[in-house]
Amino acid sequence: MAAAGPYLPSAGGRILDLGAGTGRFSEALARFCGANVVACEPSAAMRAAFHSNSPDTWVIGGAAEAIPSRAGAFDAVWASQVVHHVRDLPAFAAGLRHALRPKGHLLIRGGFGPVQELPLYRYFPLAWAEGNAVRLTLERIVGVLTDADFVVAHHVQVEQTFADNADELVAKVTARSLSPLAGLSDQVFENGLSALRRDADEGRIAGPVVDRLDLVVFRAPPEASVGE
Repeated sequence: MAAAGPYLPSAGGRILDLGAGTGRFSEALARFCGANVVACEPSAAMRAAFHSNSPDTWVIGGAAEAIPSRAGAFDAVWASQVVHHVRDLPAFAAGLRHALRPKGHLLIRGGFGPVQELPLYRYFPLAWAEGNAVRLTLERIVGVLTDADFVVAHHVQVEQTFADNADELVAKVTARSLSPLAGLSDQVFENGLSALRRDADEGRIAGPVVDRLDLVVFRAPPEASVGE
């Protein structure tokens, strides 16, 4: 939130939490800057969990490629760990241009550094194999958005503690909630998990386990395209 703060609206503004999942960031965004937050999540199961976790936040169904919004409705769009799920990047860019006010901000949070630096890569290399959606490059994202007249306003890497210790790391991986792991075959996943457990049991994993995620901020063009 501290890194994102300069690009978020103040109280009374509007933020779209795109691909909000179960609402991890929706309440944090509202608390941090006092803006009104609307969550957008395509999964009905995720939306049901969101309602249970954040009954006072408005959550709507919709995909990133077809954002259900009136023109210029939002001062900022927050998209955390979602862009690799987008199948049509030009449609995504067009939807953002429609939903954002002129000069509004798109904040994309994700991991775009070398995959070999990810804490779990050594155990599950096939989860980040060439051609996988999670290997979407920042250069590709920037190219599509700049073609739609967005401008890169800021780029910073922020450290996050993924797990405080080896036991927590194993527990998180065992849940298999990370989307790259969900796409592996059961056998490949179990092989990687066994190797991870072995290293944890033998003291080869020092906590805390920290990775670095990118926060890339784009500024929308000053005016909508003709016909938008």
